[in-house]
Amino acid sequence: MTAAHVPDDEQIVRGWVDGGAEALEQAYRRWGSLVHGLARRAVGPHDAEDVTQQVFVSAWRGRESYDPASGPLGAWLVGITRRRIADLLRSRHRHVEVVTDREDLPDRGSWSEADIDDLITIYEELERIGEPQRGIILLAYVEGLTQREIAERLGLPLGTVKTHTNRTLSRLRTLLGGAR
Repeated sequence: MTAAHVPDDEQIVRGWVDGGAEALEQAYRRWGSLVHGLARRAVGPHDAEDVTQQVFVSAWRGRESYDPASGPLGAWLVGITRRRIADLLRSRHRHVEVVTDREDLPDRGSWSEADIDDLITIYEELERIGEPQRGIILLAYVEGLTQREIAERLGLPLGTVKTHTNRTLSRLRTLLGGAR
């Protein structure tokens, strides 16, 4: 892979299925920040590195079980991420430490397991939806851009960005069981 050539998702998947030498690195470059971001939100920054590494090692070792016809590679990796996060959270519950300092108390704004499950479900669905919808939602809700800024960045008409946003949010709302 040359510096100028960035493989698209289909090329990464072909390399992944074939067990190509660069496939793991390409998959990590493409979906590593997604996996790490999910892990960071779910388990915190310290354990997120370990979860991310576990996800990609597990995925590579079990790559024969990935079926491109069943869904995108990114969604498959998010599924593995979900399981690794759940494993870590279960192990935390088995090894509960006694809080001795007020500073060690968990933040009341921390996420519940239900919140984490919802977040992972959303990211899985965004991977399935694909572009430009996935990018629009991430730019709006992760990077905090306005719809006008998203339209300018992606070179899309503002009306198209608004339509994609509304449709995607409606789809996610339905997926999560309506407004909560």
